[in-house]
Amino acid sequence: CVSCCSTGGPSKASSHHRDTNAGSQAVDEVLLFEGNSDAHGIKDNHIEPPIIARYIRVYPIDSYNRPTLRMELLGCEVEGCSLPLGMENGEIKNAQITASSYKKSWYNSWEPSLARLNQQGRLNAWQSNNNQQWLQIDLLKAKKITAITTQGCKSMSTEQFVKTYAILYSNFFSLIHCFVYFQVFVGNENSSGQVKHFLNPPIFSRFIRIVPKTWNRSIALRVELFGCDLS
Repeated sequence: CVSCCSTGGPSKASSHHRDTNAGSQAVDEVLLFEGNSDAHGIKDNHIEPPIIARYIRVYPIDSYNRPTLRMELLGCEVEGCSLPLGMENGEIKNAQITASSYKKSWYNSWEPSLARLNQQGRLNAWQSNNNQQWLQIDLLKAKKITAITTQGCKSMSTEQFVKTYAILYSNFFSLIHCFVYFQVFVGNENSSGQVKHFLNPPIFSRFIRIVPKTWNRSIALRVELFGCDLS
């Protein structure tokens, strides 16, 4: 998938030329896509069948004023294990996301189910009720977890984010002593940016517990896990 910064697919393709060199003029295949219609929106184009390649070259064909581009490529490693496990897209259900506590206000609650990457709205993250807290994700079965991305939030114009956090993991929900300490990671520096860490070696577990260590203002977290099924 190609996301350009304004859903569709390729409108036509050219013939094939083999390319094994980044500087070569030859390409395997050329796909023509519709781009953006304004300066701020995002235009997604899904590539079907998917491309298996090392180098991707983008040629602007038509532009408004001057060709300018911001973009992201979405995919995975060939025979790899780096797909989102379902926090952002909702495949991980609300009941699978728990926490030691969450902050309540006069208008609503910052529940653990809000701890989804890029969560939007007035309530857009999990916030803890005090400083001795954790967020836990139940994947329902043991999976291979290869990366984690975290994000803070902004509440009443105040930036809140976790600066450092530890990861613990377990295959046993009820036995706290069965959680294994993995590592401390450097988290976020602001409320909107995303910080991704690859886990080397990967974790093989059902339960992932994120324990904030240091933070700005208060503990607030949005997160995504990456990996794959063990099978």
